Amino acid sequence: KAFRAQFRGVRDIDFFLYRLTKLYA
Repeated sequence: KAFRAQFRGVRDIDFFLYRLTKLYA
């Protein structure tokens, strides 16, 4: 379960960074 939660967190960060780069592009 912990691994799954960590994976979801990583995905969230990836999505957040993606939106940030798109915003500042």
